[in-house]
Amino acid sequence: MPVATQLGWRNLASSLYARMALILLAGLLVAQGVSIWLQWGERAAVVTQARGLHMMDRIAEAVRLLEANAPAQRQTTLAALQYDGLRVALITEQQAQAGTPRENLRDTLSERLGSPREIRVLSGAGLGMGMGMGSGMGAGQPRGNLRRTVDVRLADGQWIRVTTAAESDATAPALSNTLIIQLLVSLALVAAVVIFAVRQATLPLQQLAQAANTLGHDLDAQPLPERGSTETRHAAQAFNRMQTRIQRLVRERARALAAVSHDLRTPLTRLRLRTELIDDEALREQMAADLEAMAAMIDATLDYLRGLQTHEAVRAIDINALLESMADDARVLGRHIQIEGLAHQPFNARLSGLRRALQNLIDNAFKYAQGARICVQDSTASLSITVEDDGPGIAPADLPRVTEPYFRADSARSQPGDGVGLGLSIVRDIALLHDGELILNNRAQGGLAATLCLPRQSAVAPPGVKDC
Repeated sequence: MPVATQLGWRNLASSLYARMALILLAGLLVAQGVSIWLQWGERAAVVTQARGLHMMDRIAEAVRLLEANAPAQRQTTLAALQYDGLRVALITEQQAQAGTPRENLRDTLSERLGSPREIRVLSGAGLGMGMGMGSGMGAGQPRGNLRRTVDVRLADGQWIRVTTAAESDATAPALSNTLIIQLLVSLALVAAVVIFAVRQATLPLQQLAQAANTLGHDLDAQPLPERGSTETRHAAQAFNRMQTRIQRLVRERARALAAVSHDLRTPLTRLRLRTELIDDEALREQMAADLEAMAAMIDATLDYLRGLQTHEAVRAIDINALLESMADDARVLGRHIQIEGLAHQPFNARLSGLRRALQNLIDNAFKYAQGARICVQDSTASLSITVEDDGPGIAPADLPRVTEPYFRADSARSQPGDGVGLGLSIVRDIALLHDGELILNNRAQGGLAATLCLPRQSAVAPPGVKDC
């Protein structure tokens, strides 16, 4: 099964929607099963009793018909009674069975005929009427023993033998096929209603999660619709207020960034001019170096803050063309960059941010080594771009911290005047802006491998599993 399909099923199974639906469906199945279990025995007893009473009605009908005809005409009546599994025959008193039925069986037949009749049933035999109307019908006796023969004495003393065929005397199942189908159909309908109701109840939560994820990439995304239940509307209103406050803070930060960029450069320029008026050459050089360091720090900080901006639109970028153009720019400066691998399709990203991240990695490679090598690995799930160098590498203890702002590693890669420790922080933030990550590893051959691992999912979709 493809990774994307497995991931989709895993996300569905762990979702609140699936869990609530499973809980309700499990409760429904348990309730339905308990109901069937409670009704099974009672329904079986009622069905058995109804069939027994029906058999008694048929016996009483046969007795009435035979008694209504003269003895000479009873053979003709007997021929008419042989139907639907019922067999009636004339017998002598010596042929009648020696057993005696239970009183309730005799009373039932007498009630239907209007006067008592003598009935004989073999010991251990019964009519399967339930409720004690047959004799010898234990709870554990198989239902296949319900076919019996009954001898009845007519009003004029003639005995008849009534025999029921197996197919007409078989006990009906407690739950018929029709009833089972009806139960399954009703269960399916209720399950469909439950799933639909749970879906409608959890849909606002899913929309809220999608809106929160979208907000991390696009502060100008559409506000969340304020509809649904009271709790859902309150959550949507709170989310929209939060989005408005964040947008206001970002705009204020952008204005402050522009003001700092303009206001700090002007006094620095004046200080450079005034430094030239100092007669002491050593002091003049020291002050000029300090001013250059201040300017570099300001530029790095402003560049870092600009890297956090998210207003740039996402577009399809030809990664191969971007890397080739950056390699051409490096050759103009006398740098050689080797590119291995190709991107199979364009990548959706913010162009200026991605270029800044790659340029920082390339500049670091040339700062600490004589060359750089770029390796591209592309798949349907992710795109990884690795910049390798042959420099001294980074101490393993410093690898987790070198992407923190203003952190300077105490290693051969950290020399005085190398900057303020924001280059890798900018790269990391740009990677996070694209739902990716920056992975740093020391190469076995020496040097550092910095990998930008970027998922190919939409910038507003939940991050997936990265195979970098």
